[in-house]
Amino acid sequence: MAGGIGSRFWPQSRVAQPKQFVDFFGMGKSLLRQTYERFLRIVPAENIIVSTHLDYSDLVRKHLPELPVDQMLREPAHRGTAPSMAFAAYHIRTINPDANIVMAPADQLILDETKFVEDINRALDYVAENKCLLTVGIKPTHPETRYGYIQADGDAVGGFTKVKTFTEKPELDFARVFVESGEFFWNTGLFVWNVKTIISTMMELIPEMTNQLETIFTALPNRDKRRTALYSCYEGFPNISVDYAVIERATNIYMQIGTFGWADVGRWDDVYRYSSKDVDGNVVKSGNAEFYNCHNNLVSAAEGKLVILQDLEGYLVNDTEDVLVICKREEDDDFKKFRNNVLLKHGEEYL
Repeated sequence: MAGGIGSRFWPQSRVAQPKQFVDFFGMGKSLLRQTYERFLRIVPAENIIVSTHLDYSDLVRKHLPELPVDQMLREPAHRGTAPSMAFAAYHIRTINPDANIVMAPADQLILDETKFVEDINRALDYVAENKCLLTVGIKPTHPETRYGYIQADGDAVGGFTKVKTFTEKPELDFARVFVESGEFFWNTGLFVWNVKTIISTMMELIPEMTNQLETIFTALPNRDKRRTALYSCYEGFPNISVDYAVIERATNIYMQIGTFGWADVGRWDDVYRYSSKDVDGNVVKSGNAEFYNCHNNLVSAAEGKLVILQDLEGYLVNDTEDVLVICKREEDDDFKKFRNNVLLKHGEEYL
């Protein structure tokens, strides 16, 4: 899934180049490229499908030049992950009606890729043998309020357990209770299932959308004709996440306890947390910087630009060609507010 806007990473993430196409960790590869190469260790290249917005298709081809055009699903409108997932499931069914599928966001950081590969391979085997929808949970290392939580329903057997409840982004006091209980896990947004299982579940839970897709993919064997029919109705689909539409309502939900290090790269503080730091805790993501009595700052500047900071602690300095943002690093959830205010006052010029 590579169709998001990434508004919390503005102004680095723009309408013309969202965060999945940005190299946030100085690896020389965008988040999308890293995700693609990670899955090459799990499935053949011809089995990797990228779902994105129609406007980003050229960017996908730029970052994944070896990806054939017919392995890209282009959505005509931003309608959340549920329509995206449903579109992909029906498309995959036309290729292999017995396929086992991994649904993965393109903007995650995986810290131990060897364990990730092992876990996902075991997950694929599990859904091939069990008619369930499988989510991947990670044992929390701290009470994080920005992640959703999954409560396990009893002890795990072989690393798998039924899900009891889902909780979206709890307050800090609840997050502490969740972590201390040992029953809750971070919701990674990674899902694994058999195509028959997910389609039958969608037919039960979101029949309005599923019935339209069923008609299109059953009656129109030609891909071009399917695309035309799909584009005519896609904007009418509900703007809803797969979590709300399916995962939190289904009864056949199980969780695999992931053993790999994981982070959802959702804000600038994530970039800071997982980047190499100097002795004073400062991070230079791009460009150059000189620090004078500065601690725990994050600098992201244009290549070739020098930034000089003095007497700052815990700040983010984000400098692009046309926008400069200086704010407290741990308050960068305000970026969505910044971006919305810029839209109101300046139109789309700086977006």
